Amino acid sequence: MGSAISLGSSLLLLPVYATQFSPGQFGVVATGQVIGLAAITFARLGLNSGMFRFLAVYEADRDVQGADSAVTSSVAAAVLSSLAVTLLMLAGWAVVGSSAPSDVRLSGDLIAANVVLSAPTDMALFALRAKQHSTSYVALSSASVILTTLLTAGSVLLLHGGVVAVFASTAVASVVTSLAGLISIRNHLKWATFSIQELRRSLRFGLPSVPALLADWVMQFSDRLFLTRFASLAQVGVYSIGYRIGLIEQQILGTATSAAWDPFVLSEYREPEGSRTIGRVATYFAIIGMALVVFISASAPVLLFVIHARPAYFAATSVVFLIAFANLFAAMQHLFSAPTSIRVRPELGTLFRGLGAVVNIGLNFALIPQFGMLGAAWSTVATFVFTAAVTEVVSRRLWRIAYEYRKLLLIVVGGLATQVCIQLAQSSGVLVLTGSSPLWSELLFAGWLLGTGTFSIDEVRALSRRLRHAVAT
Repeated sequence: MGSAISLGSSLLLLPVYATQFSPGQFGVVATGQVIGLAAITFARLGLNSGMFRFLAVYEADRDVQGADSAVTSSVAAAVLSSLAVTLLMLAGWAVVGSSAPSDVRLSGDLIAANVVLSAPTDMALFALRAKQHSTSYVALSSASVILTTLLTAGSVLLLHGGVVAVFASTAVASVVTSLAGLISIRNHLKWATFSIQELRRSLRFGLPSVPALLADWVMQFSDRLFLTRFASLAQVGVYSIGYRIGLIEQQILGTATSAAWDPFVLSEYREPEGSRTIGRVATYFAIIGMALVVFISASAPVLLFVIHARPAYFAATSVVFLIAFANLFAAMQHLFSAPTSIRVRPELGTLFRGLGAVVNIGLNFALIPQFGMLGAAWSTVATFVFTAAVTEVVSRRLWRIAYEYRKLLLIVVGGLATQVCIQLAQSSGVLVLTGSSPLWSELLFAGWLLGTGTFSIDEVRALSRRLRHAVAT
């Protein structure tokens, strides 16, 4: 449900950004959002995951005092650390941004303020997850996304607030949802239960995850900063529109793999045919993912036309396929890492992501100054292909999964061949071919899968029977 709401919000804001902001203005928005995300990741110090880990145990043991101590200690520390980061950002921005336009200076202040304003919301969401209060969790997380979206759309479309409206809307939504979050966990907030020992436990568990999260940020978002430095804010804006469209791959397939893959692997790997079953399901994930990449790429120009995007944004279609394709490999990397969960080796995940971050930075330096946003897109593709390959090579030494490598290769080749046809159709200027490409490209890809034996009619029937049985039970 949360993923569906997030995807819907992204699609709702896309026409707002593409029609109301010039590429340069949206470049400021995208850069500010990227900086804010990095600051929030660092400011939390991993206390959210640390609190989650121990609160879940206290809840299972019905240890009320322990639960109160975990929540009070972690929430207080997270707010204080976030406040410190906010003050540092405000002080730094007062110096660095002194010559910037007034709206950019105000936007920077709002980005810094949101680091601390959003802290209670984040901590409350992790607490509700640990307590398995699913209804409250969905309500709070959905309220945060929906309120931010509505405030942003309203302030930009009706009040013509420009760039400042985006960050002001985020700050206002953070205040409202943080108050709601504190109310939802108020029974645990008791100052008398604050414990330095409990705080140390949370930090000891959560801090090691911060480098991995920052590595993820580098791989996914640092290219905006490189584009700002070596290209222009206008290119950042166009690239960010294309990235948002391509990111639909992650919002659908990435969410599915995160939610379903690990429980599935842990339930199957002890079975006699567990390795083969896991490998076969990975092939199905890859088929769905590549079909989604093709559909997103074919639909991008149609989507921009339907929402009446500014002409400058149509250049974003050149990076949509690459970003979606990169996110397919990001999902595959998660699939390939299954043996690290089976053998309980989480440190390897941090290593893989760290290596990916190093590769990404190197490629950004090499490609972006010369090729601009296309260099950023190719850097993203190469990074996630590299991390997926390294993850598979290392993970198979822990536990070998019978992946169907031939089929996986045919899926990728079929997707690339279909993309070539889409490119030819879009460059031809024939509106009928471009407009109908989401349909015929899927048929073309399906024909490739059937023709090469990657997928068969018998498998379709078998899957249909399994789905009917799952629905019935």
